[in-house]
Amino acid sequence: MARTRMEEISLQQLRALAAVAESGSFTLAAEALQLTQPAISHLVKRMESELGQALVVRGRRIQMTSAGQMMVDTAVRALRLIDESVGACRSQSQLREGRVVLAVGHLTAGALLPPLLRRFSENRPGLATTLLDSTAEQMISRVLTQEADLGFGSDIGQTHSELATEPLFTERMGLFMREDHPLAQRVVIDARQLDGLPFIHVNPDANVWRSVSRMLSSTANVYPRVVHHVSMLSTAFGLIQAGAGVALLPRYVEVLMPANLRAVTVTRPALEYQVVAIRLAKHPLSPAAMAFLAMARQHMKPRK
Repeated sequence: MARTRMEEISLQQLRALAAVAESGSFTLAAEALQLTQPAISHLVKRMESELGQALVVRGRRIQMTSAGQMMVDTAVRALRLIDESVGACRSQSQLREGRVVLAVGHLTAGALLPPLLRRFSENRPGLATTLLDSTAEQMISRVLTQEADLGFGSDIGQTHSELATEPLFTERMGLFMREDHPLAQRVVIDARQLDGLPFIHVNPDANVWRSVSRMLSSTANVYPRVVHHVSMLSTAFGLIQAGAGVALLPRYVEVLMPANLRAVTVTRPALEYQVVAIRLAKHPLSPAAMAFLAMARQHMKPRK
């Protein structure tokens, strides 16, 4: 495809013309741009040739023709925008500025993200983070629509080919109950003892619960009786405190557990909760998002 006349005009030519107009001299313009005076003169002459008319009135003090002044005004505006954009991109790539938006599952958001966000802020003070508390479906949707750069939460399975998942760590699951519950003083609980208990199901759309249910039914012949479906961990804790039931949750949420609750690990089978990072499979991450993911790989883990 043939190039248009506008495509023949280079940024270097625009910079040369703007420098000549500002300084009133080819020599001073050359000094400002760290070029030779013949190079500046050649750039302006070539631009005049491309546009088919004179842009500069040459003499003891250089002046612009009307066409030249129009091009200078345009060049100044365009170069300012280009320089600002280039500067912003470089600042982002050097992690001096930028923003990362995170869609985080409710269990992960309160228990695991706060220390990671603090560390990230201390190490990258120029970068801003936005955390969107999300259900499993919201986390997936927000990453798919690019509302969020990254998602963190339970494993989403293989149902979304547009998404890439990266396992970060696996946590044992425990039975959370009130301290006066008959099982609260156990060290571990055999999965068969879960049969018949009233369960509070947190974030029921998460893929992990389907896996847990299959494992309980196939290995222990247990089919959890769910009496409440909730989205928020705080609601589940409130219901447990009220004596409305028990909940299977990853042990890392113990850091948020009220003092009058207990958590006991479930065995035979051992139930596990995998925490993953999700992103668009074919979409590059911003430098800020890449930096956050790198820190998550290194530091996201249960608190001891």
